[in-house]
Amino acid sequence: MSFLKDVKRALKVAKRPDPKAYRASLRAVFVGLSMLGVLGFVFQLAGSALRMVSIAPPSSDTLVIVLAAVAAITLAAVLYLRSRY
Repeated sequence: MSFLKDVKRALKVAKRPDPKAYRASLRAVFVGLSMLGVLGFVFQLAGSALRMVSIAPPSSDTLVIVLAAVAAITLAAVLYLRSRY
């Protein structure tokens, strides 16, 4: 029941954004979705190109190093963002 009261209170306090703020948030959403689409296209293109080239599979040591590096970078980014907010 408390959730519904919170929703009701939030709807009372909320107001419509002015046209300038609405356009700014719409632009930010559009840019974010466009970047996501471009990134997906680049990955798809790279995957298609790699399928055409015959290369030897990486060794398990290389995979472990790459996964550890990705995990370290992700952890560092999360900790950095948590310290900022």
